[in-house]
Amino acid sequence: MGDDRRSFSYYKAIPVIEKLPFKIESGDQVKNLPAIGKSLRDHINEIVTTGKLSKLEHFENDEKVRAVSLFGEVWGVGPATALKLYDKGHRTLDDLQKDDSLTYAQRTGLKFFDDIRQRIPRHEVSEMEKLLQEVGKDILPGVTIVCGGSYRRGKSSCGDMDIVITHDDGKRYTSKHVKPGFLPKFVQRLKDINFLREDLIFSINSIEGTDSGVDTYFGLCTYPGRELRHRIDLKVYPRNRYASGLLAWTGNDVLNRRLRILAESKGYVLDDTGLYLATQSSGGKRAGRSEAIVNCHEEKDVFDTLGFPYLEPHERNL
Repeated sequence: MGDDRRSFSYYKAIPVIEKLPFKIESGDQVKNLPAIGKSLRDHINEIVTTGKLSKLEHFENDEKVRAVSLFGEVWGVGPATALKLYDKGHRTLDDLQKDDSLTYAQRTGLKFFDDIRQRIPRHEVSEMEKLLQEVGKDILPGVTIVCGGSYRRGKSSCGDMDIVITHDDGKRYTSKHVKPGFLPKFVQRLKDINFLREDLIFSINSIEGTDSGVDTYFGLCTYPGRELRHRIDLKVYPRNRYASGLLAWTGNDVLNRRLRILAESKGYVLDDTGLYLATQSSGGKRAGRSEAIVNCHEEKDVFDTLGFPYLEPHERNL
């Protein structure tokens, strides 16, 4: 119960700290802020003074924390599953190999664990992005295919490839979806040339002629001529939802959290499928998102609507 309370305290404090317009150099700077208690101020002072947190080092040396953290790095294994695997007596990745409860996706993530952890050089991501664009345009002329994530933010290497896809259908701001048949054809063509190798998730939710649903493929790919596996995600958005999708999949996580918190404070709900008006519960509290989507054709429209200064992709490494 104590750990749960502490976790909740940190959860509440994170957005408060993220909104600060200055660099924290002392716990005294945040002593009057909501959700920042004495214990957290002491932690801040220790980090500022020593560059580390002794309590965290203690956790990192704990066998349970190490094992659960390791299992959580396997693709498809979340915190609850990682804890269950530990409770079964597993302590290493070799132990997991013998566990029959793992799904196909989890077993695939385990098999290529070392491959997936290797970062991809920027020039290789650039070449693979061009390959994807060529294959996509051969199937559907005019399709837009962009690699987001740390690559779009200008980093020298990437942990995986986040590919965001849409199509204008001859009209710059059409709300209609890319034809639902595109992603299956795209995936199959990429398999035919031995680029896509293993499937993890494949979900078709779009309805042709509407702005409904986002099509998703998660899998493993290889740079041409190699066997080293890399993680790749393909997300296909209707054109009127593409800006929010591209923004979310470009990141970084800190910026995404800031924008979503800001959206909530202004009566909106922001996620990768769009910027929506928030709904109100009977008590006056926001209950969720409505079906009313704000027209944001470009990423800048999202920033402008929220009153947040526009950041170019390379400026989003917050």
